[in-house]
Amino acid sequence: MDASHFRAVFLVFFGLGLAVELILNILNRREVLRHPSLPARFSDPVFAGHFDADTFAKSRAYTLERLGFDTFSLLYSAAVTFFLLFSGILPWFDRLLARAFDGGLHRGALFLAGVTVVQVLVKLPLTLHATFRIEGKYGFNTMTWGLFWRDLIKQSILSAVLGLPLVYAVLALVDFFGTHWWLWAFGLLLAFQIVMMVVYPVFIAPLFNRFQPLEEGELKSALFSLAARLRFPAGGIYVMDGSRRSLHSNAYFTGFGRFRRIVLFDTLLRQMERPELLSVLAHEIGHYKRKHIYKMMAAQVFIMGVVMFLASLALRWPPLYAAFGFQTGSNPAGAMVPGPFAGNPAVGLFLFMTVFSSLSLLISPVQNLFSRRHEYEADAYAVQAIQDPAAMQTALIKLSNKNLSNLTPHPWYSAFHYSHPTLGERLRALRA
Repeated sequence: MDASHFRAVFLVFFGLGLAVELILNILNRREVLRHPSLPARFSDPVFAGHFDADTFAKSRAYTLERLGFDTFSLLYSAAVTFFLLFSGILPWFDRLLARAFDGGLHRGALFLAGVTVVQVLVKLPLTLHATFRIEGKYGFNTMTWGLFWRDLIKQSILSAVLGLPLVYAVLALVDFFGTHWWLWAFGLLLAFQIVMMVVYPVFIAPLFNRFQPLEEGELKSALFSLAARLRFPAGGIYVMDGSRRSLHSNAYFTGFGRFRRIVLFDTLLRQMERPELLSVLAHEIGHYKRKHIYKMMAAQVFIMGVVMFLASLALRWPPLYAAFGFQTGSNPAGAMVPGPFAGNPAVGLFLFMTVFSSLSLLISPVQNLFSRRHEYEADAYAVQAIQDPAAMQTALIKLSNKNLSNLTPHPWYSAFHYSHPTLGERLRALRA
């Protein structure tokens, strides 16, 4: 396959992926419009006591507005990607860096950093609209403009402090080890992820939110008693001031070893009673007890290894570079070059990840299938642990209520986009 054929194949798959996303949005919109009132399957007393017609109408309007925005975002992002790949601006930028820097490491790192900055800036208007227009309209956003820009500055500094050295390290491994660079880079990235599992909750997350140990009282005693009974070695149960930015509520499990902790949003504590909070904690413990964290990590490690290996092949393939206007070290006729790389390795990595991301939609239903199975298992574990099925049900209903979740998604849209089962699916599974 030469450069022109590869470019044609990429455009076909790129267009196909965009078309699938747009069709899924259309199907989901039609499914939402097909239910102007609360479906009969949600008419039982447990549900009716927490989700009335007004809330359903508001969640429906919120879903439709988010779908319209997502459709525009898809087209906008596709246009930006198309421009970057085919306008010639990236080859020009690479040549500019090649003239400015003799060292390949600086050239490669600055190319990747520059492209990342451009991508963040062009998507900034979308982020602002989603945060202050849509989330604000439906009463979720509590973030001030000052806090938004402070967060953006902090994120940028962290990306530079953590990301740039990592990029330099990967490119140095590419330069030093040649064809077998991917094995060493895979080990480096794996080690980085493991370290971040400890560093992030302890040092990075507190830069953006306050994490306070759950205050003394009956709730804390009940939660720690449950953790002890289930033999969950928690490093602590913390409350996060999520309400500083949004009124969405959640809970999550993070870290490992003595750094393991359960984090509850402060909004969650205001919305739920003690039995429901016990169910939420038991659900998170269920993920640990059923080894979901380790299973997902193993899957991610495997996928990362495969992706790194494929990237190592892509860097030696001239059509990858020539198809988008970059210089190659060999005739772009399709054969692997005899040397380690067919062009600038940093450019090759960017192009490979861009092409690969356009195909990621195809594997999302498989990933979501396993994730959903884990959620069902954690729900079942929670019910068995606290022996109160109603509490788990009302906890899920309140989460959907307060977050204005879509109660009637199209099955195909759900399969591609939902890592968790829908509320109706989870309630049916609990009752079964």
